[in-house]
Amino acid sequence: MAVKPDYPAARKSNKQAPHPPGILVSDHYREPYGYKCHRPEGTKDWLIMYTLSGQGRIRNGNGGYLECMPGSVTLLSPGTPQEYFTTEDMVWEKMWAHFIPRITWIDWMPSSNTDGPLYQINIADKSTRASIESAFRRVLSYRLDPFALLRDELTLNALEEIILLLSGLQSDKKTLDPRIREVLNILVEQYTEYHPIKELAHKVCLSPSRLSHLFKEQVGDSIIETLMKYRLRQA
Repeated sequence: MAVKPDYPAARKSNKQAPHPPGILVSDHYREPYGYKCHRPEGTKDWLIMYTLSGQGRIRNGNGGYLECMPGSVTLLSPGTPQEYFTTEDMVWEKMWAHFIPRITWIDWMPSSNTDGPLYQINIADKSTRASIESAFRRVLSYRLDPFALLRDELTLNALEEIILLLSGLQSDKKTLDPRIREVLNILVEQYTEYHPIKELAHKVCLSPSRLSHLFKEQVGDSIIETLMKYRLRQA
């Protein structure tokens, strides 16, 4: 069972500082039937998988499963239980990455388009599939090159290309609440300053509890976690 609790992606200790934006771990797997992964509490990062050949199955959180077929992209948000495996009598070939998105990606990140918490799209267009595969291979190539200058930036740029391609395929794109966008702008522009939630809420005409709930719902992290990640990124 590929639980791999030593992955940075699987660490959930509250004492550990949040990871800055970046790719925590990525790889190219070609696994026969018998391969499976089960993380009941999910991880604190996003997981993206692109199926090259064969077939896998992933639980969608509603008692059902989604099929991972050649050309399908599956995206799991933080905290989503993870249970997936190679379909019987098949070999599942996929590329995948655990990652923390940049703040600027928030408007592009796909939201669930299934009956459960997962996002999945089966890409039929050969050109788009080739573009996603090429970008994914660059993610893996940069990650494995210890001598590449600005390696982390290069891997993030390649992953950003994938996210943009997926965003362009969405017919119903997620729109960020303008009040949350204003708070994000404040955090980005004034990341060295102290920002009490009460003061931020006053600036956007929301109660502190409503701001906290709405921010977490739309961004995926709390205001404090988002600010810490951006500070770490700048450092």
